[in-house]
Amino acid sequence: MANNNYIVILVGVCGTGKSVVGQKLAQRLEVPFFDVDRPFMENDISDGNLPPDIDLEKWLTSVEELIVRESTLKGCVVSCSILKKEHRQRLTANIDHPLDWVFMNDTFENAAQRLKINSASDRPVSALKSDFETLEIPKWALTIDMTYSEEEIVDTILKYMARKYW
Repeated sequence: MANNNYIVILVGVCGTGKSVVGQKLAQRLEVPFFDVDRPFMENDISDGNLPPDIDLEKWLTSVEELIVRESTLKGCVVSCSILKKEHRQRLTANIDHPLDWVFMNDTFENAAQRLKINSASDRPVSALKSDFETLEIPKWALTIDMTYSEEEIVDTILKYMARKYW
């Protein structure tokens, strides 16, 4: 695909494969990949809730700044939970660049299984329940069924973008 400074934001609960798919998609688009959930994951969230020292407003502002900066460069792929509709609306309203939202749709059981086998994830499965309770499913995003292979998912996203932009 020709570079048009695409901004692709992969959203969904922890354990849906956003980072793995995001890295592969970024490689195919030849743009950088950012996992902006990492600040959350580096803190103790064993009870399923964000620690009180996480400033959601500051974090959302940093995500906005990252996207704005990358939109003026090559574009990027962002992996980001952003489970609430109001936070997605805020990013869409505050960023003067097209954003391609992709919702990584999966079941609790599949996401929990991925978390158990993914040794790189420090997120406890118990926190996943809270994510599913918080999730407000996006209605205006490309919804991806996470039962497909990573390559099929990346190809589906690229086909969606090709239809949208060409």
